[in-house]
Amino acid sequence: MKIGFLSRWGATCGVGMHAEILAREFINMGHEVVVFAPTEGSAKKEVKYYKRTEAQDPDFVKREIYTEVDNVTEEGWVKEEEILKENLDLLIVETFWRIPVKPLTKLIEKLKIPVISVFHEANIFKAKEVVKLPCDKIVVFDRRFYDEILEFYEIPREKVEVISYPVMKPYIVEPERPVSDDKFLFFSFGRQPIEEYSDFLNALKKLKKKFDNLHYWIIRSDGKVEYEAEWITQWQKRPPVEKLYSYLKGSNVHLLPKGNTPNVVVSSTLYQVIASETPIVIRDSRFVETIETDAYGFGPIVKYKNIHDLVHKLELLILDKELVEDIKKEVRNFVEKYGGDKIAQEFLVLARSINK
Repeated sequence: MKIGFLSRWGATCGVGMHAEILAREFINMGHEVVVFAPTEGSAKKEVKYYKRTEAQDPDFVKREIYTEVDNVTEEGWVKEEEILKENLDLLIVETFWRIPVKPLTKLIEKLKIPVISVFHEANIFKAKEVVKLPCDKIVVFDRRFYDEILEFYEIPREKVEVISYPVMKPYIVEPERPVSDDKFLFFSFGRQPIEEYSDFLNALKKLKKKFDNLHYWIIRSDGKVEYEAEWITQWQKRPPVEKLYSYLKGSNVHLLPKGNTPNVVVSSTLYQVIASETPIVIRDSRFVETIETDAYGFGPIVKYKNIHDLVHKLELLILDKELVEDIKKEVRNFVEKYGGDKIAQEFLVLARSINK
């Protein structure tokens, strides 16, 4: 089967990461993949979320194929001929508020193949235009996306399929760390606002009084956190995923910064790196509300509610090796259940159910 993706690629966002995980799984299965990516100039207009990583594009990625737009004020364009000439068997559109709905609608009418929309939009206001895309099926990561957004626009339930965000396969890499092995190393990375690091800085500063060997390693793409201390190392860069796995393997705990939001969201970062088995600690919020833990917040991830709770749980992770092993066991079960290979297979089954 020849499968096309219309999506961002090689950027620090969950839209492109979803396409990347599935595309590589389809290739491993023996399918041919083509990725149609937007013009760099149009994608960069969403300054807050679109940041290119340092990774090089594989040969199957074709850039400058369409423009990202504000669908209310812009129509945009799609290079139809570039997509039509590929003779695809399936097109997967990674859908969020900046895809060009009108030109994509014209393209889909000409394709005569199954078209699946993967719905990334987080609230009813930004979804207003993209729900009009004439796809055959809409994939959502969990029921919240239907109950809180698609049902609002009266999208038929039978058109919607729930398929989890996929877990990326782990990279086999050597561990790397910026400090000696006798340090208990906490690690964070990404482009989250600096305010979302405040819980971790606060908790670790409290714990530093008790554990002199702890160290915090922060890698941000948008500048350093505005706090310096001898127990903190900061780098400004956007490493590719393989390098991130080296850093995670060299760290003891992954502190994943996420704030509160009323939107329907998942943490693509979590699905990208959880298979490293480095314990993830994250605020209990809408980003992780569908991931089951026990009554204390322990499961494949560790959820915390406030600073006091965070300090207590980080101390447990420092002291209790058996707890860490239990978390890793839960992680392996999670990866087995939601691994990219299984999720890719679910997409193929869905595509074959579409009669065209």
